[in-house]
Amino acid sequence: MCGIVGSIRHGSCLEENVSLRMRDILEHRGPDDAGLWQSPPNGVTLGSRRLAILDLSPRGHQPMHDESGTLTVAFNGEIYNCVELRRELRGFYRFRSQTDTEVILAAYSHWGPEFVQRLNGMFAFAIWDAQQKLLFAARDRFGEKPFYYYRRPSLLLFASEIKGLLASGMVQAEANAEAIYRFLAYRETDEAEGTFFKDIVALPPAHTLLYLPREDKLVVRRYWDLDPTAEIRFGTEAAYAEELLDLLQQSVKIRLRSDVAVGSCLSGGLDSSAIVSLVAAERKGDRQCAFSARFREHAFDEGDFIRPVAQQFSVSNFGVYPDPLRLVEEAERLAWHQEHPFVGPSIYAQWCVMRLAAEHGVTVLLDGQGADECLAGYLGAQAYHYRDLLGRLHWASLAKSVWIQATRGGLKGIMSPLLPQGLAHGGALPSSLVEPLCMTEEFRHISTVPKTIAPKRFKSALHNELYQQLRCTMLPKLLRFADRSSMAFSREVRLPYLDHRVVEFLFAIPEAQKIRNACTKYVLREAMRGRLPEKVRGRTDKKGFETPQSDWLSGPLRTWAEAILQSRSLHDRGWIDQAAALRVWNRFLASPHRHQNVIFRWVTLELWARTFLKPAVEFQVHPKRHWSRSAPMHIPTEVRLQFS
Repeated sequence: MCGIVGSIRHGSCLEENVSLRMRDILEHRGPDDAGLWQSPPNGVTLGSRRLAILDLSPRGHQPMHDESGTLTVAFNGEIYNCVELRRELRGFYRFRSQTDTEVILAAYSHWGPEFVQRLNGMFAFAIWDAQQKLLFAARDRFGEKPFYYYRRPSLLLFASEIKGLLASGMVQAEANAEAIYRFLAYRETDEAEGTFFKDIVALPPAHTLLYLPREDKLVVRRYWDLDPTAEIRFGTEAAYAEELLDLLQQSVKIRLRSDVAVGSCLSGGLDSSAIVSLVAAERKGDRQCAFSARFREHAFDEGDFIRPVAQQFSVSNFGVYPDPLRLVEEAERLAWHQEHPFVGPSIYAQWCVMRLAAEHGVTVLLDGQGADECLAGYLGAQAYHYRDLLGRLHWASLAKSVWIQATRGGLKGIMSPLLPQGLAHGGALPSSLVEPLCMTEEFRHISTVPKTIAPKRFKSALHNELYQQLRCTMLPKLLRFADRSSMAFSREVRLPYLDHRVVEFLFAIPEAQKIRNACTKYVLREAMRGRLPEKVRGRTDKKGFETPQSDWLSGPLRTWAEAILQSRSLHDRGWIDQAAALRVWNRFLASPHRHQNVIFRWVTLELWARTFLKPAVEFQVHPKRHWSRSAPMHIPTEVRLQFS
């Protein structure tokens, strides 16, 4: 696991002090080692900050060269099937280390650029091919690891985080008006290529980048996607659960490969609890550490679900209670790490969990992220399931599902799934139910753009919605939250549900294996039958790192939020109509369960702008923080937010 940077400039390399500045601003991503390599004849520079996970010896130093010296790679991530790939490549390549980094070099040397399709992992890497005089880069299928770049004639810069590009001094931190509009209007934060910074681009997930410096030609192409025609049909109901269980067991097994301590995140939900159970089975009695976010507000606390899982699997469970007052102290640092504004404060719970793992010396964490987007875990997915039932004239199933939903949640239980997220912005709801966006007329005029929509590639409305969540609305921002929060503390998060074999399977099986009788994640629940406490396996409420946002905003965060909303800087940016926003704020204070989501967006947008856009901003390495691998230590105050 590393933070990587690089540049290609026609005529000469970047000055060494510039390259070092770009590299070392990412020290939090790799505190264990640092490397810089330059090829002056080609104007190429590659830099790396290493978090050592596999082969902790100096043989893992990056940038790494192949045995011929013609290939050089800077790599961020983990290749989980590196053992199997190394076995295939032994006859063609003489390995000098046990790292997955060297497997990438060997695979490229033997199979060429198409080798990325053989990788099972999370990754972003750049290979300089001296023989072909080209740079080849790639990002994993779902975008777990980041890769940003900036291009102008005869210059290409890239880095694991945007701050690495800004640290070069060759890129100005200017706001991208379209990204800000999408954030305010649609809650989008990670549109496929765009960022909140003008002219800084994200390499989309499942894409490769080829740069030919002699021609100053850059080609980006997709190397993987879900197949909408793929169908898996078994003869028995039990076969679906058995196959999913087998795939998840394989996924967990290879994600436990590590030369440092591995633990788990345990939220109390079905997804993370299932991972904890599979880890326990794989370790065969070797006690695992699990880390949880807890809340003193009973409505948000999941201790009643965390405890039975921890007890059943003899887990050493450590909990942390996020303190809303620390957000005020740490807000700028959180914004600095996230690089995008955020839609709610629950990301802070995840942040606190990562800090807790660092305090206990656990470097790698398995987590349950990705299951909701593949198994219809969000309540809004029900609407698309109902649409499928209507289209197929399955009246009995539809009536039964609606009845169960109504008895479970009353009128709200019916309306919530029938109103997919974003419908309000399309004008289909009464104005009293629409978020008061309060954008200025001038800003609307210059920046209005449509919501990002993934192509509808599947026959099923439900699968099209899950594909949208996977590519656009949900997973991209959640993966960035996880990456930045974990890397802020030099931790690594691994996600078994995002093994591409698992995702491909879940998109190929019938929709009824995801939602049945208003019960989501049906096939996963069946796979976990007898493996989890029934209280957890059968729970139907959905929390997902929720925080008491309304209580925090109207209570401990009130003075901080109000000062931001009343600030001259918020007014002068011209994005938000300050007078209208303050009227909404006053309505919120009178009725604290209204408008809290849009208010938090306004606050974090201004926080982001203050962090990156203030005049004469200098991007310097944050104060060094060294997290122990083996023993608890005092951890300086960090940040908290939400991943909602």
